[in-house]
Amino acid sequence: MVKHSRVKCPLCPKTYSNLSHLLRHANKEHPGHTLRTNLRCPIADKKGFACVKMKVKDSLRSDKRRAERRAKRRAREIARRRALGLETDDVEEIVPFVMPDNRVKQEIAKKIHARWSNMEGDDAGGFVKPVLEPYNIFQLTLERNCNIPDHFVDNDLENISLVILGINNQARHKKNNTSLTGTYGKGTVAELKRRRQLPVDLDAIMTRESKAHVKKIPNVVYSSCTGAYKDKKTRAQFDSIGEFFHHGLELLRAQGGRCAISDIPMDGHVGSPTSFFNPSLDAIDPTLGHVKGNLRWVILCLNATDCAKKKKKNPDDNKKSRWNREKFKQYIGEIPFHKKSL
Repeated sequence: MVKHSRVKCPLCPKTYSNLSHLLRHANKEHPGHTLRTNLRCPIADKKGFACVKMKVKDSLRSDKRRAERRAKRRAREIARRRALGLETDDVEEIVPFVMPDNRVKQEIAKKIHARWSNMEGDDAGGFVKPVLEPYNIFQLTLERNCNIPDHFVDNDLENISLVILGINNQARHKKNNTSLTGTYGKGTVAELKRRRQLPVDLDAIMTRESKAHVKKIPNVVYSSCTGAYKDKKTRAQFDSIGEFFHHGLELLRAQGGRCAISDIPMDGHVGSPTSFFNPSLDAIDPTLGHVKGNLRWVILCLNATDCAKKKKKNPDDNKKSRWNREKFKQYIGEIPFHKKSL
């Protein structure tokens, strides 16, 4: 049986099975109060504010899913211990996630929009101000500085960096569990520029990554190839993961061990303290899949999720949501940025 969520009255603790019952309750129990489920846009930039508020909602949903996964893991651990006759008192308690109501979401969105309005670049020190539009590599994203707490601790922005989509992904500092911007802060772009000047020890990279595993742990190149090999289009071209892995290694050698977007040496590996500069196999045009002629190795922190491939009506959006060398140089300030390039 599917359990439907109930609608909470914002004026008292009562909950109702549907909106009409809630409105009837409000008219009876809270006369004189106007109960608005959809709040008016508080600023003139309606389109931009709607984009920010959607980012807030997506972040909160992500926090809720993470809390649910933690609760399931805790329940499994308790069941395992009870089956073995072990104590369960020391199993860490999980604080249940409480979804804020619409008014709180509105206030968070107002804070973010106000902060964004006063920005010249982004919180990573980039030279391009995030844009409030979807399907764009420069679109605004809300990156958690530390991946342990939720996005909006106490409904505030202390754990949030406003950065472009292009540098916001799963790459992290392994010990501190911090994101790219959470690790380097405003000096993130300066660190990227510094690493562009470093030499590449290609022989060391190829020697290390030519092995599929190190002490039963997959090497980063093999792991990236394994993930890409799940693509049906990839399996149609390559008979085995071994053949695809060999193709990936040859491509890595042809690139000289440098990122195809940034020229940063891809010297990250399983034992590195961070995964930011690990080699990551990228489909240049995500709509074509991981196939021959459409592959490139990039550093993991620049391998952003391209959601535009899900959009069928406007194929031009796909170009806006992809990195290329020119856009990267604009982001780090090596060449001027023009809005027409969006």
